[in-house]
Amino acid sequence: MSGIDLTSGEHEKARRMLQEDLIVWFTTVADDGTPHAVPVWFFWDDGKAWVFSQPDTVKVKHVKAGSRVVLHLNAGGEFGDDVVILTGSAEIDPRGAAGVLAGFREAYERKYAAAIADYGMPLEQIGETYSTAIAFTPEKLQAW
Repeated sequence: MSGIDLTSGEHEKARRMLQEDLIVWFTTVADDGTPHAVPVWFFWDDGKAWVFSQPDTVKVKHVKAGSRVVLHLNAGGEFGDDVVILTGSAEIDPRGAAGVLAGFREAYERKYAAAIADYGMPLEQIGETYSTAIAFTPEKLQAW
């Protein structure tokens, strides 16, 4: 991550939110400039945000076409003052969700245990349904 140091005091909140928040808004742009934003589960690992998706979604199409990506964590705090916005690039990982998950499966299951139970689908089935793995690499961070 060029220019982004999540260990600095200034970005401590961003690091915490990236590790703990369950939902991020994943925004891509179509060829005609139309933005497309969707809330997704994500996992922060080794300087990347990982998103698993069904293969035929708009976001996957946009990533394959080279769209820039913005990740926006939901504003928290009493007055919406916990904000983290990351801008960067994304690519489809050829290993797919199952291959990527092998690297952090236990941590992913801990993070999303309640959501997986509520969703009513075991992680293996989630990995099959949301089989496309998107690797987002941030280049710019805004946080306040």
